[in-house]
Amino acid sequence: MQTLTISQAVELASQYHNTGDLQQADAIYYQILQVQPTNNEALGFYLNFGGSLREQGKLNEAVECYQRVLALCPKFAEMHNDLGIVFCYQGKFTDAIDSFQQALASNPYDAKVYYNLGMAFKIQGKIGEAIDCYQRALNFKPDYADANNGLGNALLAQDKFDEAIACYQRALALNPNYVEAHNNLGVAFENQGQLTEAVVSFQQALVLNPNDAKAHNNLATVKKNQGMISEAIEHYQKALEIKPTYAIAHTNLLFALNYAVNYDRATIFAAHQKFNEQHALPLAGTIKTHLNENQPQRKLKIGYISPNFHKHAVAYFIEPILAHHDHHQFEIFCYYNSLRTDAVTQRLQRYADHWFNCSKLSDEELAEHIRHNQIDILIDLAGHTDGNRLLVFARKPAPVQVTYLGYPNTTGFTTIDYRITDSYMDPQGITEPFNSETLIRMPASYFCYHPDADSPQINDLPAQKNGYITFSSLNNYCKLNPQLFALWAQILHAVTGSKLLVKTKSLIDSATRSTLLEQFGKLDIEPERLILENITPAPAYLQTYHQVDIGLDSYPFTGGTTTCEALWMGVPVVTLVGDRHASRQGFSILSALGLTELIAYSPEEYVDICVKLASDTKYLQQLRTEMRTRMQESPLMDGASFTSHLETAYRNMWEKWCIK
Repeated sequence: MQTLTISQAVELASQYHNTGDLQQADAIYYQILQVQPTNNEALGFYLNFGGSLREQGKLNEAVECYQRVLALCPKFAEMHNDLGIVFCYQGKFTDAIDSFQQALASNPYDAKVYYNLGMAFKIQGKIGEAIDCYQRALNFKPDYADANNGLGNALLAQDKFDEAIACYQRALALNPNYVEAHNNLGVAFENQGQLTEAVVSFQQALVLNPNDAKAHNNLATVKKNQGMISEAIEHYQKALEIKPTYAIAHTNLLFALNYAVNYDRATIFAAHQKFNEQHALPLAGTIKTHLNENQPQRKLKIGYISPNFHKHAVAYFIEPILAHHDHHQFEIFCYYNSLRTDAVTQRLQRYADHWFNCSKLSDEELAEHIRHNQIDILIDLAGHTDGNRLLVFARKPAPVQVTYLGYPNTTGFTTIDYRITDSYMDPQGITEPFNSETLIRMPASYFCYHPDADSPQINDLPAQKNGYITFSSLNNYCKLNPQLFALWAQILHAVTGSKLLVKTKSLIDSATRSTLLEQFGKLDIEPERLILENITPAPAYLQTYHQVDIGLDSYPFTGGTTTCEALWMGVPVVTLVGDRHASRQGFSILSALGLTELIAYSPEEYVDICVKLASDTKYLQQLRTEMRTRMQESPLMDGASFTSHLETAYRNMWEKWCIK
């Protein structure tokens, strides 16, 4: 450089670059920048060089490259932007945000940087800031399809579905072949209950890219919500054929199998074991020696992980436990995998000794955090449901690991030691072969229910005023199937003038509603005997039971929360018992209440119980009047006793670990 002019040095560096000698080119270009920090050729080289390192997955080297140049050229906006992108790939979103903001300090009119900054804010859960960035990007570039899509994603995170849909549609007007926007539009439609429109969007994404695993997964979920379980399973399987490492699709597949009528326990268990083999066992090398104090009777640290510490079905059953824990013997940690916060969240938070929002942490980071907290017993409350952190459990951050409550089946994980259940749902000596965990049975029911404090009062039996019996199902539509409809039709035919009320979010979709009417029409049930309603927010939707005399449980996936809610509103629920956990939830609940006369062990008995119950309105009124007191005095709502038994189970688990 000392004997070369700048132009000669640039030419020499360019020659090294063109022959692939990047080390020599780097040395010369760096010297050029020390003399002339604004040299376009040198800066262009480093943009390309850093980008190449990024594409090769050499992220640390890319960061070092960019930072070295920025030390000489601190106002180079484009390089700050590229550095921010690399930080995003590394999961360092705070650093990424700082880099994007520095880029904008040098060039405040760059729509692309505002878009990138918006994505980083969105991932950080800073939705308001993300929306502002996307809108600024669109101010500078109104035809920016990516920014419209990003804005839609941010609005979707705020449950502003109509606004999100409008954004996706603008993105698609600009770029009709935008597969991601078709996918996102479908998700927004699905959240709105517009299932038919969602199917069209996902199918369009698949027309453009038949091998889009995400679109197959999304389409499968809509099919499940339409009650088309076999089709849902096919699309989940297709997603996994395309992308075998797609853990979300795999966990969705397992959940869907619980709804299917044509899979036996052995097949379903094998599917769970396959998940363990494909996704959990490869992480065995990350398991570290546990350094927890090996003292059987000391105070234990208990950790609960859930995405549902808000107004959700799981919260109705975990709240009594959190409220009754003995804090002299147990230190309670709650790891919340969601950004949603409501009054229930605030209430649950007060019960915990420690509360962490873990939604922004990777599985590896969360596992390390749990190790740092020295959790003794870690409890999964989600299983294979949306928002689970099962792959944290695959890393075995706690000496003892348990699954409970959120999922009606085994996890299949060999790193999860125990599953909490009861003898009704998992009879001793019968269900062990279909579980990877050791089963721990509660002495009464597996459920401990805490009803909504704003529940409406129970009314008199509607049949006394109506002159006819109203049956009902408020279960999710994916729990309903043609075989079940055939049983319900038999009941309606046997009970003269009776009606059936079905209330579920899926009935927002007109096509799903029409299909349901058509299915019952083929069973000779007239439309006027069906009362079809869309879901309404809790607790107001509980007033639906003011119209109902008898509840009909679903099968093979029986109701849990919906059964408890119906009973709480004075409505008896008739259940059909199957051979697996998901088919025995009603059995457990009704047994805890002593209502064994509502439990059927065959389809014929199910119909017979419903018909006989419908003929005895005096008994129905008596049940209705006494039901709430019966529940309050039963094990089903004895939070103190349930938690005491659970804590005894925890202590026994710990003692066994200590003597290993």
